[in-house]
Amino acid sequence: MSRELIGTRAGITERHEKIVALLRLHGALSVADLASRFECSAATIRRDIQELEAQGEIRRFHGAVALDGTVVERPFRDKYATHADKKKAIAMQLAHWIPDGVTVGLNGGTTATAVALQLMEFKRKITVVTNAVNIAHILSDGGTSVVVVGGALRPQNYETTGPMALSSLANLHLDWAILGANGVDKKFGITATTEQEAAVGHAFAVQADRVVVAADSSKLGRTALFRMLAWEEMQYLASDHDAEAEMEEWGVKAVEPGVWANRQGLMTADWPMGDGQR
Repeated sequence: MSRELIGTRAGITERHEKIVALLRLHGALSVADLASRFECSAATIRRDIQELEAQGEIRRFHGAVALDGTVVERPFRDKYATHADKKKAIAMQLAHWIPDGVTVGLNGGTTATAVALQLMEFKRKITVVTNAVNIAHILSDGGTSVVVVGGALRPQNYETTGPMALSSLANLHLDWAILGANGVDKKFGITATTEQEAAVGHAFAVQADRVVVAADSSKLGRTALFRMLAWEEMQYLASDHDAEAEMEEWGVKAVEPGVWANRQGLMTADWPMGDGQR
């Protein structure tokens, strides 16, 4: 944008439109980042943000701005009760086909917790690597071997994060990573509400042969603040039946009911089928 336009009404309107377009593309940006992109002061961007927020276009949170509707962190108990039936259905589907003898990475969150509960019900003889202490506790009473990733505990969601968690995961191999997320968007990718959660989720994916994102349909088309994975880094998405229309619109093919492969070349034969059998 030319410097001559910056302070004019036409320039302000143009900048507002470009801010919204950038947030739609990137999910969320800081004031400093926006000021740098538009070659203007942080004060100018803050005034833009106030106007856009008053119009209901964007929201401010965690030192950044995002489009209204972008996901922010909520208390674990509140999230657990939201769409509980859908999360249970997703968890049952995943627990049904996980074969015995594999190592599964499971991050924290309410959907991952639902998966852990179903793994207990199905009595899978597997090894679970998790950074969520509540999930470790759930699985400790069954036949599942549990490896707990160390790190600084986030009491809001019972997860360990930070450099210790990342270094621990770097020394492990996973057959599967099943990852909960706060947002799933084909353009921006898989997102989490905190930088620490996104980093740990990404570390799980890097160490895994196959990556499954488990997210109910309310999270589709939404973005949280921090990218966990690019869309291409996920092999499969497990969701509920209400996701079918969105998946069709995105051109994503179903492997079986409730499970979609995000690109061509992932064959049904690669997806474990039946009662824990490949």
